[in-house]
Amino acid sequence: MRNQLTCTNSIDTVVQVDGKEDVDATARKLVQRMEELERHSWQIQNELRSIRTALAVAGIKPGKFKSQNGFHESKYVAAEAFKDISLRECCQMILRDHSDDWLSKSQIEYLIVRGGYKFSTKDSKNSVGVTLQRMKDEGKCEVERIRGAHGNRYRWLPEKQTDEERSGHASATNDTRK
Repeated sequence: MRNQLTCTNSIDTVVQVDGKEDVDATARKLVQRMEELERHSWQIQNELRSIRTALAVAGIKPGKFKSQNGFHESKYVAAEAFKDISLRECCQMILRDHSDDWLSKSQIEYLIVRGGYKFSTKDSKNSVGVTLQRMKDEGKCEVERIRGAHGNRYRWLPEKQTDEERSGHASATNDTRK
């Protein structure tokens, strides 16, 4: 055995003789399975990327993966943020979290579903639309009227401050009198 290289580790011995490897059968099976799973993982990642792109192009998924506030859709998914709260609370949370962005009701519905909310109606988009319209009527959000397939867009409306709070005089005046 002229060109023999032997390497021993704490588990087993790998011997290379004349360019051929003699690897432990268990290790060979594990490596093959790992390679198979990696190929599946790459295929799944490519398919996910394609689906995300299609949803964004269709106007269902918010176009930016991350809003200007730095809030990720994945946080809703990981925490199942909307699993046990009302539809109104879901809409409020999404609009607050994306306060710099205009979102369509399709995008809001998408984020609600991704966050684990279970709609009890057949027309979930209509339920979201009615909820957003009520919030707009109450001054909680503003609407940008748009004609076409994507419809109106909504954005969180910061809660109004009183004149005293804006000027900052109320607390300062009360403090000086004491």
